[in-house]
Amino acid sequence: MEVQCPTCSARFKVPDTVSVVTCPYCGTTFHLETGEEAGEHFFFPPMRKDAGGVLLKFLSRQYGAPADITGAKVTKKELHWVPVYFFYLHGKSKRWGTIEEVRFVGIPAGSPFRELLRDYPFPIRGKRFFDEAVVKKGRYYEPEISREEAEAMARKLIESALLSEASQEDKSLGDFEIEVKYQGLVHYPLWEVHYEYGGEGFAGYVDGTDGRVVQAEYPLMSGARKKASLLGAGVLGAGLVFGIAAAGIYGSAWGLIGGLISAGAGAFGIFRKGAVKRRKVSEVMRLNRGNLYFKPM
Repeated sequence: MEVQCPTCSARFKVPDTVSVVTCPYCGTTFHLETGEEAGEHFFFPPMRKDAGGVLLKFLSRQYGAPADITGAKVTKKELHWVPVYFFYLHGKSKRWGTIEEVRFVGIPAGSPFRELLRDYPFPIRGKRFFDEAVVKKGRYYEPEISREEAEAMARKLIESALLSEASQEDKSLGDFEIEVKYQGLVHYPLWEVHYEYGGEGFAGYVDGTDGRVVQAEYPLMSGARKKASLLGAGVLGAGLVFGIAAAGIYGSAWGLIGGLISAGAGAFGIFRKGAVKRRKVSEVMRLNRGNLYFKPM
């Protein structure tokens, strides 16, 4: 049968036998008969895949990773239950009808992984009513911030998104309104994996629901580092040549300075990513720049 979500008004089909459903568009869990939201504490069931194997297989596909890294020794695997406040947000400008944002946001509320999961694209589907048994299946964390504090953070995110959209349209945002729907507290599974390679230790973090690698580090082979060093040196050399040529043409040292600055910026990125012994990568996040699925807000 077809039902309508009481939060976002989306229509979708569900089996005739269910009485409680979760909207696949905004994450609201509600009773079919009354339309009332159901419960406030949920969890995501952890995947059955081996987190260590998932991590090493992902790393084996990365630039400059050792060919035999899948055979590295996993020294630690620990499941963490991270508390996350979930919100559905709808913001819009009162002045401009084209400026409108709808977001589903998860605000990490505790554990040592709050910063790691900041801006993380948490899934909407799959959560279940909380089961006390999960507390014994890993390291469990209580929220360190209140629901009100998390809501304030979520509001700032959607406000920033509205301001960004207004700026892109070269408009002033003016007055705006934001609707916030609390979706509940969710304990989210995160695997912490440590492994050894070449006598050194490395760490990685794997999404416990589907195996996406949130962040991991691996040893960059010497051959890859040499190539990156040569490429970076080549970029610097090219910048110097063009800078000298520009300075000769325009009779100003600014041409040389400009060439060196642009070449230095390009070479720095190459050295930082490719000329290091350890490299950090993520399947989901642009390191220090937010997640890959949505624009940073």
